[in-house]
Amino acid sequence: MSIRVLKAGDVYRIEGPAKVVVRRGQVYATGVVYTEGQSFTVLRARRLVIKALSESEVELVLGPGALLERVDPREEIIDEWESKTASIDPKGVIVIVGMIDVGKSTMTAMLGNKALARGYKVAIIDADVGQNDLGPPTTVSLARLTKYITHLRQLVAEKSIFLQATSLERIWPRAIEQIARAVDFAKRSWQVDTIILNTDGWVLDEEAVVFKRRLIDVIKPSLIIAIQVEKELAPVLDGYNNVVVLPPPPQVRSRSREDRKIHREMGYGRYIFPPVELAIPLDKIPICNLPIFKGIEIGDELKRILARAIGTGVLKAYQVGNRVYAIIENDAWVVRRVSGFQVIGLPIDFEKGLLVGLEDAEHFLVGLGVMKRIYYDRRKAIIYTSSEVERRIGEVKCIRLGLVRLDDNFNEVEKAYSLLKVEHE
Repeated sequence: MSIRVLKAGDVYRIEGPAKVVVRRGQVYATGVVYTEGQSFTVLRARRLVIKALSESEVELVLGPGALLERVDPREEIIDEWESKTASIDPKGVIVIVGMIDVGKSTMTAMLGNKALARGYKVAIIDADVGQNDLGPPTTVSLARLTKYITHLRQLVAEKSIFLQATSLERIWPRAIEQIARAVDFAKRSWQVDTIILNTDGWVLDEEAVVFKRRLIDVIKPSLIIAIQVEKELAPVLDGYNNVVVLPPPPQVRSRSREDRKIHREMGYGRYIFPPVELAIPLDKIPICNLPIFKGIEIGDELKRILARAIGTGVLKAYQVGNRVYAIIENDAWVVRRVSGFQVIGLPIDFEKGLLVGLEDAEHFLVGLGVMKRIYYDRRKAIIYTSSEVERRIGEVKCIRLGLVRLDDNFNEVEKAYSLLKVEHE
């Protein structure tokens, strides 16, 4: 622990883990003015910029690897962000957009704090499925803000929606639907005054622009906060007049693709480890997006005819309407028309290692799991999941197969996009 006197106007950069206690004076951080007796924390490996608004005395507790440095105020954008957001009434829905690593999460926390300071009831929605700060990777997660924070990681998701993937490129239509559902839930069930929506960093290509604009059109936010380096968000923002454009922090930490992957893998482990093995009866808790046990099981003679038609052995087959789902003796997926039916050939063991979401009756996430095996004769699935899910298994109404395959150490080994061709609600 150390005591430091800060001069009025001094700007400091802190890298956690650290705790700051204001003994006298006024210190500004993340949209909040902290005064005598108040404190805030900086999480491990996270960075926070603070400013002394008057001569202040602070007590600093710096953990292992923590850093504290005084910086030239011109090296940071703390004043610019504050001046451009000071007059904003953060009521309604505010959407934060920008590329990866431009400070969207920090701005989300900052605006949430400002809304809370006005006495508003506040919900935070993190829709960054790859680097979610509120809940597990692959989810849109929601939490209510009841006290000031410096990082979104200080919140715990109260509700999460499993979006199956760590990026939205191939699933963005469903993402729009589910993000809108999250916004509606916060309005209807929590009756909040303010919703701050943090979005993912996919903005640069043409399809990303379509996604972001359709999301904005569906959500109808009262304000869009755009953090941009140059003019890369112009195609997204074109035609909207409720936009505040901000620069990114010059010293923001940029993470490589590998760093982000490691961060996700640690996230899987945090929400599943130590795993428990559950045998789940698929007659009672079905697979949400692959109705293999919901139809009529096809007999041996028809299986032989089907095998000749698709050129591979068929172990099990189920007719659901005009579709036939077949478990096949093949490594490749098969999608083919046969006698007026669409035949979906699922490779044997296709399910092994798939990340799954165990959902409740409202399709909110109860917990994540990893599918180990489906026993077709017994109509059971073996899933590794957390003891929390085991405790709440009575709430689980269906299992949604994800598009990420993990190994036994929760490392990502494959994107299972073939499932998109065949999944069905």
